[in-house]
Formats: sequence, C-alpha cells, structure tokens
Amino acid sequence: MEKAILDTDTLLNFFDDDENTSQAVALYISAHRRLTIAELTIFEILRGLYYRNATKRIEKFDDFLSKCEILPASRESIKISSRIYAELKRKGISIGEVDILIAGIAIQHNLELITNNLGHFRHIEGLQTNNWK
Repeated sequence: MEKAILDTDTLLNFFDDDENTSQAVALYISAHRRLTIAELTIFEILRGLYYRNATKRIEKFDDFLSKCEILPASRESIKISSRIYAELKRKGISIGEVDILIAGIAIQHNLELITNNLGHFRHIEGLQTNNWK
C-alpha cells in the first residue's frame, strides 16, 4: 500500500465507523504507522465541530491528530494549487478552494489522495486518487 493523504470526507467516514474505510485505515496504519492528512483538513473538521459546540469530539479529534502526520501548505504546494485553479477556471470547472489546496499538497508530495469525491478531483491533472469507501 503506497503512502497517501486522506481527504476530509474519508476521515469523516472513518470517524463514522464506515466498515470499508476502517479496514483500509487499519491496513494503511500497519504499513505506514500513521495517517497523513493536510493541515487544511484540520480546519475543515474543526469548523464543523466548533459550529456544533462538540467539545468532547474536539478533544477526541485533538488526540487523534497527535497520531497523524500533518502536512502544511507550502510555497510550492500553493504554486501548484494556483496553477490548478487557473486551469480549472479556464475550463469552466469549479472546485472548492480548500480542495484545490489539498490537491496541491498531495501533488507536491507525490501522494495519492484518498477521497469519496473522485468525480470532483478527476479534473485535476497529475493527481492520483482512490476511494476507500
């Protein structure tokens, strides 16, 4: 199993105890010891938890993060993401900006992006995707 970065929706499936996702996560951790996520994924999850005032889930999520490799956006990933945005915009394709930034991080690190949004990300050239659900 190659090293990969998990999209927000895949993490949410894992937290919701989706059987296929949980099995894939277990296999991945046995091969790589830690899950890899983008720092932006933390924002996407925490904004929802804070909105719902889910204090206990925030604490559990903080504990979970201590066991993850967290990749920040870098100058290089921002350049990649900016090119992706421009290419998609010229084609009339709209994808959320956070998703484009996560895709840029995945491409920079040559990581497969694990997501349920395969159709969403298929427009991004050079991005490898997979779905664990």
